[in-house]
Amino acid sequence: MTQETKEWFDLAVTDLGVAKHLYLTYYPKPLEVICYHCQQSSEKAIKAVIMYYGAQGGMPKLHDLSFLLNQLKNMVQIDDKFFDYADTLAPYGVSVRYPNELFLEEKHAKEAIQYSDEILQWAKNIVSPSVEEE
Repeated sequence: MTQETKEWFDLAVTDLGVAKHLYLTYYPKPLEVICYHCQQSSEKAIKAVIMYYGAQGGMPKLHDLSFLLNQLKNMVQIDDKFFDYADTLAPYGVSVRYPNELFLEEKHAKEAIQYSDEILQWAKNIVSPSVEEE
């Protein structure tokens, strides 16, 4: 794994760790912040995979998870569920930056953590099955 791939992956792990920590320890739960970090974790995990495959033309400076996944569809197996997860997580990267753009409940944060965790594990299995999460 290249250093740049590792950096993207490590940032993804950190973002998901922050989301899980906030979910477990804060009251009231900052749902917008939790969901935002889940989107960020997923974006960075997907970008780690893009880096792993060489990022022809450079890293896309976009945040659309489905677009990023589509950049990889000819290089790696991507389960259809990840596109569904991407569609669910995508608004959390932008809309939560503006008050009253999204109505979130605890179930949304829980779902975001699950989806982000699955995307992170998918990326880990690609970039390095031996990567140890801290």
